[in-house]
Amino acid sequence: MWNSFASTIRDVAKETLGVAVGTSRGHKSRRESWWISDEVQTKVALKTRAEERYKEAKREAKKAVAHAKDKAYEVLYRKLDSKEGANDIYRIAKARDRRRRNIDNIKFIKDETGQTIVKEDEIRKRWEGYF
Repeated sequence: MWNSFASTIRDVAKETLGVAVGTSRGHKSRRESWWISDEVQTKVALKTRAEERYKEAKREAKKAVAHAKDKAYEVLYRKLDSKEGANDIYRIAKARDRRRRNIDNIKFIKDETGQTIVKEDEIRKRWEGYF
């Protein structure tokens, strides 16, 4: 009974609304439906071309960024291999370590007198006073 009811509803919907040929995504040919005019199809085609141009520009920008990064890292690695760049290795490692730290997970801190504070509410009060 359910199948016949669903079939009847589908048939009435097809007669009333019409049928679109193809799918909305990935179908390159023009869709046929009672409400799509030539103007709508033209606008959709322009939009599709604009999206393709955007994707191509985005691809080219990614390539340019990757190329620039490669050059910069190549210069950096050559510099680090030299005698003068030996100290820079430690500076870079220290900076990376600082970036990796999460301020939310502080277990202890020192107060104005240099005493270590370990209680969470006291740490919060110290930060409030600091800022």
